[in-house]
Amino acid sequence: MSDSAELIPDGVIPPLVTPMRPDSSPDFDSLSNLIDHVLDNGASGILVLGSTGENGLLSHDERIAVATHAISHVAGRAHVMVGIPAMGLLDATTDAAIYADLGASSLLVPAPYGFALVSGELERYFRTVAAVAPSTPIVAYNVPSRVGVTLDAALVASLAGDGTIAALKDSSGDLEGHRMVSERTRGIAGFRRLTGSELCIDAALLGGFHGAVPGLANVFIEHHVTLLAHSQAGDWEGASSVQRYLVDCADLYFAPNRPGSFVAAAIGALKEALVQRGLIGHATVSASLSQVDEPLRAHVTSVLQRVLEPAP
Repeated sequence: MSDSAELIPDGVIPPLVTPMRPDSSPDFDSLSNLIDHVLDNGASGILVLGSTGENGLLSHDERIAVATHAISHVAGRAHVMVGIPAMGLLDATTDAAIYADLGASSLLVPAPYGFALVSGELERYFRTVAAVAPSTPIVAYNVPSRVGVTLDAALVASLAGDGTIAALKDSSGDLEGHRMVSERTRGIAGFRRLTGSELCIDAALLGGFHGAVPGLANVFIEHHVTLLAHSQAGDWEGASSVQRYLVDCADLYFAPNRPGSFVAAAIGALKEALVQRGLIGHATVSASLSQVDEPLRAHVTSVLQRVLEPAP
């Protein structure tokens, strides 16, 4: 367990898509280009193998290869957070040890995907994962839509209080829950609260969060950085103005005639937008998902044409 203050940076940490070749294998040249793009435009760090990175849809070997490449390519320039999607404790501890040895700056750990644990079980789960990588900060990932349980404020405060976790990424969409976490952890030195709730980043920051991990930052990183700068300066009107712009950008996720699941269309739309902006080579998603089709491609083109000019 790590007890150093401020182990996780403030600001914007984009949860990067995993660029793929047409055969759905990782495209490392495109990943390098995307990493450089977000870092050059003000990102505080990157997250690989988060939900936006199709973590659970990659093979174990592919996940290790993606993490290895990202850590190597960043080469100490910025914080590299690595996600650990796991069915249970044995998978989670195995991967935590691997990524820590690779040099990950922090590990993003959700509750296990296989079974919905109760609070006491979750507490043991996080403490056990943290113990196998004592020098690598743990970021608890509250993502009930993926794992079926919520990391409530009391649990987060307990884990943060003794340094088991250094931060929380909250993608619940529950702003009341965000605020409760802020109040329960406000006095814990160095503990960082990061929101994954993309449509209300400004509200989360006003309620005590320190930064954001938004999927749209793959495409619109400059504007997320601007939003954070407004909030850090206490310019909440400016932050709200940029947030309104980003809500418009979020139309990327909501294609009227999507090719398959919402996840396939949302991740596919992010990748197609990155292709159209010249940042990655292909909009391919994992083989189990429906691929980008012409209606989705046209939807992305329409949204980009609308939001890119003018921008705030």
